[in-house]
Amino acid sequence: MQIPPSGPGTIRNAFTVDVEEYFQVEAFSDHVEKTDWEKYPRRIDQTADIILGLLSSHKVKGTFFILGWLAERNPSLVAKIFSQGHEIASHGFGHTMVTRMTPEEFRMDVRKAKKVLEGITNTTVRGYRAPTFSIVEKTSWAYRILLEEGYRYSSSVFPIRHDRYGWPGFGNAPKRMHAIDGKEIWEVPMSTWCFGSFNIPFGGRGYLRLYPWPLTKALFRKVTENGEPVVVYVHPWEFDPKHPMIDAPFLKRIRHHTGIAGMNKKIRYLLQCFQFGTVEQYLEDRIGSKSSRQ
Repeated sequence: MQIPPSGPGTIRNAFTVDVEEYFQVEAFSDHVEKTDWEKYPRRIDQTADIILGLLSSHKVKGTFFILGWLAERNPSLVAKIFSQGHEIASHGFGHTMVTRMTPEEFRMDVRKAKKVLEGITNTTVRGYRAPTFSIVEKTSWAYRILLEEGYRYSSSVFPIRHDRYGWPGFGNAPKRMHAIDGKEIWEVPMSTWCFGSFNIPFGGRGYLRLYPWPLTKALFRKVTENGEPVVVYVHPWEFDPKHPMIDAPFLKRIRHHTGIAGMNKKIRYLLQCFQFGTVEQYLEDRIGSKSSRQ
């Protein structure tokens, strides 16, 4: 189900944070064993505080997709984010791509993460984001499982071509993906700008870090002036130039660290220039209902 564009004067973009550590990045998964995660120094408290400070100074509430593994070990951070009025959502438990899990493994992962987060906040967790945007066309079976496990929306699709993820034909608008007994689940995809036959990503991670600010601002304006909100996504480690270097191939390390020094300034510019809210607010604006609250 495709949603008609909202008016240009009512655009409220979504500000989202994937709460994970620098050593949990998928690009390093071949070099950092999950069994060794406990050996790495955790920096999530100080890096999350940077983002919380930025949002607070601009009076913005965002959606924090929190990894269950981290939440289990640092419930006070989850409680702090929640106490400041931000939406708590799930990033799964073990940061395993959906494309690498069986349906039953996926069910156990999202169920465990939801239970941990809800146990800390005592509120219902409705949102989910797959690690590395790994809901693709061949893993669309995940929507039924998410709905059965109590989720009401996902923000896990990137409509681009990429070596690890991507659903190029999905489009930028939110879509209803599955319904059971009157309840439904929606997908809120990442934002792109269509240039000819190419979808240009720009709203987060390396794209946001590497693009010069004038280009990022221009792409934001093109999309919002077309009546479409933009989904921004960042990671706490992207605000931490001094986090430890992972023992990985040179090019992976360069790609991981490039642009971090300027990230704080770029996010300040974005928060000054555009209106932002949570993914739940994005859905309410777009579909004119409370579907995400069912």
